[in-house]
Amino acid sequence: MLSSVFLAFADREMRLTYEREKKAYYSKVLLVVWPILLLLTIALILLEQLTDFYSTDLNTHIVNGVTTGLALLLWLLVRKWAVFSWFVCPLLTAFAFYYFAMVDYDGSVVSIYYTLIVGITSTFFILVIFNENWLLSTLIYAPLLAFYMKKTGEDMIEVVSGEELSELIIRSVFCIFLYAIVAYKVETLNKQAFLGQQTSEKAFYRWLKIFETFPEGLALLRKG
Repeated sequence: MLSSVFLAFADREMRLTYEREKKAYYSKVLLVVWPILLLLTIALILLEQLTDFYSTDLNTHIVNGVTTGLALLLWLLVRKWAVFSWFVCPLLTAFAFYYFAMVDYDGSVVSIYYTLIVGITSTFFILVIFNENWLLSTLIYAPLLAFYMKKTGEDMIEVVSGEELSELIIRSVFCIFLYAIVAYKVETLNKQAFLGQQTSEKAFYRWLKIFETFPEGLALLRKG
C-alpha cells in the first residue's frame, strides 16, 4: 500500500482520506503554533524596549517575524492543500536550530553542551510530532547540523582542517543518517497506523451491511 522510498499511498482513495485528516489536524495545530510565535516576537520586542538588562539582536527579531509569517501562511495554505504540511517540520527545525546555534550559543564549553542537549532533544521532538515527509525533513536537517558541528568544532579545538575536518564530516554523516532512519520510521509507522485504522473501519462497515440485510434474508427464506 506504501511505496518503499517516498512512502506514497498506492490507493488513491486512501491517499485522499489521509490528506483530509492531515488538513484538519494541521489546521488546528498551526492555529496554536503561529499565535505562540507571534506572542514570542512581541514579548521580546517589549522586553527590549521596557528593560535595560535585556537586549535582542535585530536578526533575531527578523527571524521571529519571518517564522511567524511563514507559520501563518502555512496555516492558510494547509487548509486547502495537504502538501504544505510537509514544510511544518522543516520550518520549526530551522527555527530551533537558529536559537540554540546562534542566540543561546556563546562558544563556551558549558554553552556547547547545553545547546547540544536542548537542540537535539528539541529537533527530535519536532520530528516525531510534525514529520510528514522524511526526505524533506532530512534535507533541511543535514546542512543545519553540519553547520552547528563545524561551529562547535572551531570553538573547541580552534581549527577545523585536515584530519579534524574529515572526522567532522564522518560524524555529521553518521548523525544525519540516524536522523533519516528515525524520520523514515516515524512516517512509516504513522501511515501504517492510518492504513490499519482504515482497514478495520472498512471491515466493520462491510460486516455491518451484511448484518443489516440478514433479517430480510431470513424473512425471504421463511416465505419460500
